[in-house]
Amino acid sequence: MRTLLASIGLGLLALAVLSCDHASDPVDLMGGDRLVEARAAEDGRQAVLDAGAAGLLINDVRYRGYPAGPPGRLVFDLDIPENARLTFHCAIDPRFHDQPAVEFFVKVGDRGREDLVWSQLLDPISRPEDRHFVPVSVDLSDHAGRNRRLVLETRGYEERGEAHRAWWGAPAVIVPGAEAPLVVLYLVDTLRADHTGVYGYERPTTPELDAFAEDAVVFDHAIVHASWTKPSVASILTSLLPGQHRAVQLRDALAESNVTLAQRLDEHGWATGAAIANSVIYGAESAFDRGFDAFVGLHTDDDRRSKLVDADVVVDAALAWERSRQGLPTFLYVHTMDPHVPYTPPAPFDRMFEPHPADGHPARDPRTDFREPLDRERMVAQYDGEIAYGDGEFGRFVEALKGAGVYEDAFILFVADHGEEFLDHGRWLHGRSVFDELVRVPLVLKLPGNRHAGRRVAGQVQGVDIVPTVLEALELPLPPGLAGQPLQRAIESEGPERPALSEISHRGFVAFGVRTDKDKFIRRFSPETDELFFDLIEDPGEQVNVIADHADRARLLQTRGEEAMSPNPYRYVVQVTGSDRYALRFETRGWIEDVEASGFGADEPWSVEANGRRLQLEASPRAGAPREIAFTLRPLGVPVVLSGTRGSQPLEPGRVAIAGSSWHPPSLPWRLPDVESEAEREGGLDLFVPPTSETPGVRVWLTLPEGQSLMELDEADRERLRALGYLGPE
Repeated sequence: MRTLLASIGLGLLALAVLSCDHASDPVDLMGGDRLVEARAAEDGRQAVLDAGAAGLLINDVRYRGYPAGPPGRLVFDLDIPENARLTFHCAIDPRFHDQPAVEFFVKVGDRGREDLVWSQLLDPISRPEDRHFVPVSVDLSDHAGRNRRLVLETRGYEERGEAHRAWWGAPAVIVPGAEAPLVVLYLVDTLRADHTGVYGYERPTTPELDAFAEDAVVFDHAIVHASWTKPSVASILTSLLPGQHRAVQLRDALAESNVTLAQRLDEHGWATGAAIANSVIYGAESAFDRGFDAFVGLHTDDDRRSKLVDADVVVDAALAWERSRQGLPTFLYVHTMDPHVPYTPPAPFDRMFEPHPADGHPARDPRTDFREPLDRERMVAQYDGEIAYGDGEFGRFVEALKGAGVYEDAFILFVADHGEEFLDHGRWLHGRSVFDELVRVPLVLKLPGNRHAGRRVAGQVQGVDIVPTVLEALELPLPPGLAGQPLQRAIESEGPERPALSEISHRGFVAFGVRTDKDKFIRRFSPETDELFFDLIEDPGEQVNVIADHADRARLLQTRGEEAMSPNPYRYVVQVTGSDRYALRFETRGWIEDVEASGFGADEPWSVEANGRRLQLEASPRAGAPREIAFTLRPLGVPVVLSGTRGSQPLEPGRVAIAGSSWHPPSLPWRLPDVESEAEREGGLDLFVPPTSETPGVRVWLTLPEGQSLMELDEADRERLRALGYLGPE
């Protein structure tokens, strides 16, 4: 249950004490502290509170709050401040959009009398706009005073009510213009540091960010921990490395054991909201919404998940939430994604930089539009146009905070989740490597009162440093187990070397990098297999591999990287049936570990060889007595290839059955399927079900750890992931 803060510190800035005994204080109605009476259809107070914590989801927008029946009646005891407004989002659960309308009422009680101050009918059948959350702001200024009763009621037009049919989303009594702490995490998806003016880019892509940086601290070398959105944002929001939070691949959700920044602030009485354009983050299956009162996933005009949600829509949603919490300590996460492929800046930004797109050369997507060398320059120009457009919207966001009088004392952190490749190392897009064009991002921090304005920090910092930075600024305790350190320490003084780990296990690309201020080690497992070492002082573009000259240093960084990489939660199970003699070989570029064998006789040897890179076995099963061996691979996503013989002949593909559909590989040797590769298949394989085929031979499937599950991808999910470049051909 929420408790308002007695006091909140932002850095060294003393902030006003929040006390509910004073009539001028805004009131957050979430959590139930003020709720003295609650009824939603047949549900009582505790059931209403329990349901409200989970919230209601409509079209990727989730608000916590209270179920409203109908019939429903919620009564709050509170003091209503001068000039107060009641803000909330009312809604009808989509399961009931085919039922009659529901009427919502707001009343204020004083000395036994209840006055109606607002009402509205929501009718999803006849009004499409009523099929979404409807924002409401009710003027309570005529009812200011102590010991008031705020009553929220609903009425339906049927004999039997449903407790969860209607909804009061995130209700709060606010005071426009009242002072309160504000923390903003403003994240721009796919933004390279070296394409911004504040980091020395020659094109005028970011005049607004450059101006903002004059009030802030610029970190010259900020490193994120993955080169695509899900694992990088998970590290930013939890201060855990990918190997700790394990939201690494497409189907991975953020586990409940991982506590987000929003949850930590929610526990201390903060209002928490997010406005997000990237469906990888706002999709309910990803589970990034924990701790947020409002988690707004933004769609296109036709109400579909898409990359084509411009920054103006995100900024509008973010500012609407900020306005709806005026006077309350508020955390706001803003996630725009204009620089993400496809590169389609709106006019006039599509013609801002040359060379311009031409007939037959739209410069939208390198997977389809790269036909000649000049196309690369066209795409860079469009990418820069996207950055410039988004920068203008960031400037509008900042100006709105200034206009509201909250900018000066706000804590605002501007960052990206990763960059973008333009053949810097032979590839496009992102999620394919851990070179600096992908993992070095802009990070600009404005402290309350513009402390340390204009300072630049040369030492390397990391994405996991963001959570402890916010907690230290608010004078909240730093919990144990965080991977990061407060950025304030880097501002104040140079500390010891802190190597930064970045890793990728995504669509067959498997690698890790360990970076320091002066050098970097990269180990690639797939599709390339090599080790790279770069002297970043002499070669900041990472073009010359000098590992032969720095073998000892490379081994040191390699050891740190291997210790931190994501463990593989999946086990391959291989079962051999029938009555033939089989000799099987499994080879990988990583390591085969945790091998367990059952049923093998003394004349059926198995062994792990080549420093863990090869598993060999011989098996002579009998009817009713199969041989079985299970193993894990390290790192997550590294390929493993099966080959072998049956008797004296090469093993036939028809004798190998894969997973629940008993699918046969087209030829051998064959790379065994994994969770990422099967995400590519339209139908997919149920990899976690043993084959049903009764044909003697080799049966292969995966097992999941107890309690772990994977996201299901329907066709709509696949369509949006293909549009974002996360599924389909490279």
